[in-house]
Amino acid sequence: MQTATMPRFPPTSAVLATLLGGALFLGAVALLSLPPLRTGAFALGAAPLWLLGMPLASLAALAIRHLATLSRRRSPASSSSPGLRRLRPSAPQARKRPAMARPRLPRAA
Repeated sequence: MQTATMPRFPPTSAVLATLLGGALFLGAVALLSLPPLRTGAFALGAAPLWLLGMPLASLAALAIRHLATLSRRRSPASSSSPGLRRLRPSAPQARKRPAMARPRLPRAA
């Protein structure tokens, strides 16, 4: 019996997510352990950006890509789920009326 769990990443994305999580952990440990990495002229210097910001941004992009893939798989237009198909109206579709001829306007010289 399968229990309800969070959707899993595809195998290659799972490896990438694991590596990015490890890089994020190591960056946080390095940032907290080594005081020279935290000092600088700005509150967010280059070291915190590369050690924490870039792995976080990569994980966010990976999660967004995964969510987009899931939403494409569960689109209501798919024929695999007949309960979600669009129902046709009972009345036939109306015919298009012919376009009325518009009077030509005089052109400016």
